[in-house]
Amino acid sequence: MSIWHIIIKNNEKDIFDKKISNSEEKYILNTVQLPDIPSAFGTNIFKEFRLSKIEPRDTVEDLLHLSLGVYTTDQVVSRKIYGFQEWSRHFKLYMPVTSLEKWENAKEDLEKLLSFLSGDKWEICFRQKIIEDGKQIKLLNDSNPKKIEKVALFSGGMDSFIGAIDLIEGKNKVSFVSHYKRGADKSAQTKLYDTLRKKYGDDSFTNYQFYLQPNQQHKNATKEETSRARSFLFLCLGLIIANTLDEKIDFIVPENGLISLNVPLTGTRLSSHSTRTTHPYYLSTFKKVILELGINNKIINPYQWMTKGEMMIECDNQNLLKSLNAETLSCSHSENSRYSGMRPGIQCGYCVPCIIRQAAEKKGGIIGTEYVHNITQSVPSQKLVSGSDIRAFKLSLKRLETKSTRNIMFDILSSGPLPFENRNELDEYINVYQRGMKEVKEFLE
Repeated sequence: MSIWHIIIKNNEKDIFDKKISNSEEKYILNTVQLPDIPSAFGTNIFKEFRLSKIEPRDTVEDLLHLSLGVYTTDQVVSRKIYGFQEWSRHFKLYMPVTSLEKWENAKEDLEKLLSFLSGDKWEICFRQKIIEDGKQIKLLNDSNPKKIEKVALFSGGMDSFIGAIDLIEGKNKVSFVSHYKRGADKSAQTKLYDTLRKKYGDDSFTNYQFYLQPNQQHKNATKEETSRARSFLFLCLGLIIANTLDEKIDFIVPENGLISLNVPLTGTRLSSHSTRTTHPYYLSTFKKVILELGINNKIINPYQWMTKGEMMIECDNQNLLKSLNAETLSCSHSENSRYSGMRPGIQCGYCVPCIIRQAAEKKGGIIGTEYVHNITQSVPSQKLVSGSDIRAFKLSLKRLETKSTRNIMFDILSSGPLPFENRNELDEYINVYQRGMKEVKEFLE
């Protein structure tokens, strides 16, 4: 397994370099466009910040460049080529920052967070950022002129849509933050935003749609199909918007409890098939890191103790949810629908997110979503990729029938440690997992 030395730069005067051995690899990653140097990615983030007068400063600006570097690194180093057993990679990031003291204080937890999220080994070496002579930042008289009260992630999926409805119905002035790299994602987000504005009015919320696509054709890049580190970028973008508006603004991350826990369905899914996007340990460690950096916005998942079906049932505007649920996008590879002779953006019906979604729709009594495969009428062969997740769910549900509460807890912990303040909170994790799996069982029966 080769060590990848990733040198992040955001200033043309930065001449930092690192000598490496013949067995190691090096990638100089510019998070801003520098003269005569190929861009590491395509993005609209800086343009959108300028247009919206979003001016993150010092440590928060450092966090932006770190998140761009981490996500790009994840996407341009192939696990199959460079990973141990074609999976876990070893990265050393060299990152310029404004305050060495703050970042060194957060270093250990940050490395743990990234390693837990992506399944790789991350080491980060901070260095003093070059401050350009004479450069001054104009301070805005009012960083929050539209009086935003909360900032929430909006992926275009069902959970984020329900979260948006509940926030607006609760009379909160909200700013939504989206990230996309596929056309289907942007299309779903835009359609839902437009409909929400027609329903609640132009002044009911603001939104940002950020695009970032690493340049996988760069001469030093090798394409990586997974995108484990995307969650770090997404969380950082939302947090940066919230903090730049006001450090007292809550940052909402809407995700149902079953997906959040993401308990491996079988023993073979502890790595490549088990993502940790909003896992409680990941979110709690992220909170710890930002506090160590002096960033005080609260991060809240209001649906941690709810299943996806329960979120649907308790949504504050049932009519709106019923009319637009089919437009939300949960599928992990909806672009592949074109290979079945259908338009891109149709949900497959057989991946883990699609199965949990259909289980929730059955519980909520909401129909209308189009799927490429109707797995209740024609179950894919277990020998095919399209049948592997259904088979894994059935095996897991069968084993769950005879498991004690103690063993269920061990299953949950196999995905990662859990933060809890008391026994009741620990029981809540078990309960939401059992209720979520029950929804899936009732759907598959």
